[in-house]
Amino acid sequence: MPALSAAPECATSIEPVRVLIVDDNPEDIAIVRRQLAQYPRLKFDVVSAHSTSQCLEQLRGDGADLLLLDYSMPGEDGVSFLRRLATTIDYPPVILLTGRGDERLAVEAIRAGACDYFRKDSVTPSSLGDALQRALEQFQDRDERRRFDEQIMIALASAAENIDATTGGHLQRLAGYALLLGQELGLDEAQLRTLRYGALLHDIGKLAVSAKVLTKQGLLTEEEWEEIRQHPLVGERICSCLWFSRQVGPIIRHHHERWDGSGYVDGLSGADIPLLARIVSLADSFDAMSTDRPYRKALPRAEVVRRIKKGAGTQWDPDLAATFLEIIERPGFQKISASPAKLDRAA
Repeated sequence: MPALSAAPECATSIEPVRVLIVDDNPEDIAIVRRQLAQYPRLKFDVVSAHSTSQCLEQLRGDGADLLLLDYSMPGEDGVSFLRRLATTIDYPPVILLTGRGDERLAVEAIRAGACDYFRKDSVTPSSLGDALQRALEQFQDRDERRRFDEQIMIALASAAENIDATTGGHLQRLAGYALLLGQELGLDEAQLRTLRYGALLHDIGKLAVSAKVLTKQGLLTEEEWEEIRQHPLVGERICSCLWFSRQVGPIIRHHHERWDGSGYVDGLSGADIPLLARIVSLADSFDAMSTDRPYRKALPRAEVVRRIKKGAGTQWDPDLAATFLEIIERPGFQKISASPAKLDRAA
């Protein structure tokens, strides 16, 4: 992202600021181009996309420093697309544009992650240019904040790892399994990073569960089960202040959902369960079955495979289960799973 000087009144970019306009109306794109060309403080390199799918292609390709997103898009409105971006890709600062004025829409856009909101009929070269400049300045320290949040995530994951001495190494192994499956599915770098942190933090809510319940060897009472079932919500709240919260939150919240809808906390089913949560759920179950737990010894590999096959289509995504079973049968899998990535190693 281009660097800006500290003083807004004299801020200049080292290189042109790449602005991606997402709008299905060529006339509106042309108007925004003209307005940005008149802004005196920054030089803009303006590119455009006419659909949300083209936008994703641009972001994954040449990228952008800023995103001007139209609300009224065919098939998917701007706010819905913005929410989807949060779990799909590492996106730049976003300003939402709309042809109608609605304070509720403005609030919705900000909550979804937009930096600002403009009605198209109220945009001027100075107002839009100033908004873009503010957005750039707001995200100037994003990389530093990300590094700080990564360290917090590592500390939280380590704390969760130490809750129960009987599950030592679980988070590292789980992250390794999840990444193997994610790579097999062709996830991009941003998705793999989100998947890794979601795997490491999926059980962070167990910090609020008593050790007596977590290490109990007998059957749990209904009250104890209710305490356990709250940990995805608690974990989501714990991580809500992190920069990555929009990305990892759905993994933490939904990793105990089941393909048939009988899981918790929201009873989601099928493809409504976020993909990364489905991956973590499967990898989590595989490691739980493959290692000693307070309530039983590790299961033989053949039994683990049998249970995954049986649960495909009920507990787990059947396609993910089939792919994962192929992975664990490959030569070298035992070596990889025995030496998982350390918590402080980047994905």
